[in-house]
This record gives sequence, C-alpha cells and structure tokens, in this order.
Amino acid sequence: MKTADAKQIGILCADDQPVFTAVASQLRDAGHTVRFFDPRSELSPTHIDDLALLVNKQVFPLNLPVLRYARRTGTPLWNNLVATIALSSRLIGLRALETVGFRTPQITFEKPEFEYVAKPCYIWHGDPELNGEGGFYQERIHTEPIDYKYYAVNDGARVQTAAKRVTSKLHGPKRFLNQVRPKPTLTRRLRRLVTRLDLRGVGIDFVKDDEDRFWAVDVNLAAGYRDSELEPALYKSIRVNLPDR
Repeated sequence: MKTADAKQIGILCADDQPVFTAVASQLRDAGHTVRFFDPRSELSPTHIDDLALLVNKQVFPLNLPVLRYARRTGTPLWNNLVATIALSSRLIGLRALETVGFRTPQITFEKPEFEYVAKPCYIWHGDPELNGEGGFYQERIHTEPIDYKYYAVNDGARVQTAAKRVTSKLHGPKRFLNQVRPKPTLTRRLRRLVTRLDLRGVGIDFVKDDEDRFWAVDVNLAAGYRDSELEPALYKSIRVNLPDR
C-alpha cells in the first residue's frame, strides 16, 4: 500500500540478484516503488531525476557520469560517490585496508618469481587469475583454496557484520561452504573502514595462512551479500538513507 511518505528507489543491480530482489520486495511491502537498473547499460539523468535514493550496488565506468549528476543535483547515493570511485581501484582499496590495520599481501608490477595472483587494476576489468597476466601482481598466500568473505552493513543504528567460507574462484566456480562467526579483530577493523569512508555496505575477501593469520586480498562495494542473512540490515540501511521529504 502506498503511503504519504512512499519514495521511489533505484537499485543499480541485475534484477535477478537474489539478495537485493528480496530487499526490494520488503521495500515494496513498505509502500515504496523500486526500480532495478542494469549496471552494464548506460543511465541518463532522466532515469534518476525522480528517485529519492539510488542504491549503487554495482557500478561500471559508463555510469559514473550519471552518479556525478546525481551528486550535483541532490539525488542521494547509498554508497558515497568518492568511495565508489576510489575503491574501484584495487590498489587504492588495498591501501585503504592497510590503513585500518588489515594485513595485505606483497604487490609487484612486474611478474614475481614467487607464485602470485594477477589482478586488473580496476574491479570492472575482470577477475583475478592465478599466475596470469594483470595490471599488478599480488603474492599468493599459501593456504587451502578457500576464501573468507566478510560483509558490513550500516543500518543507521549500528554496523552489522557477517562472514562465510567459500571455495576460491582461482580454482574453479565459487561455492558456498558455510557461515562462520566473524573474528572480533577483523570486525573491529571492518567497522573502522566503514566509519572512515562513510560507507553503507561493503565486502572484504580474506585468505587464512598456515599460521591462522588472515590476509585481506580485496575490498568490494559491489558485494552480493549472498548467504549472509543481512537482508534485514540492508533493508534498514536503505530505509534510513531515504530523504525526509
């Protein structure tokens, strides 16, 4: 049912993404209108002029001009524009992780002699590749082929976190293994990142070495939040960031 304070919300995300589809359903139940925009298709100002909020879940370069337009004309973005642009650079993202205290692997710009992960410099230029070609080369931490994915969502009252184990995409298709209890040290640093960069939602990928040390290897503002059970937090975060009028 539409109410007097109903708002039109845009989500820059595929319309079959399971987590944000569920969140959109909750928003519609609360009386809001929700429209998905394909992040790989160019947006124009007319697409967002009537929006109360644009949830920039996934961003590609062709849509950066309209995000700048949104900022200039007062349409709020869920994750702020400066962080969205800065963290699209994997190198800046790794530096941000170091700044809040995370351990990160060694990086080189020439292929190293040790085993490495090749990465494009920007998140939209493809996935990392084991011992392949890339814009830079990250030392491969020797561990089992498992990633630990941590998520944080600022719901307006607190920063909620969740963590899970998945198989590494470096060795085949990613597969969910199980949820895990977030490590307090990692969540403290994750919350510090959210606060310093004024984020609403973020994901970080970790690997764990043979000495049980966690290494942060990527930061992702386009996190999918699958199997995190953070749908209620995402719903609250979007609601609380809607303008009052």
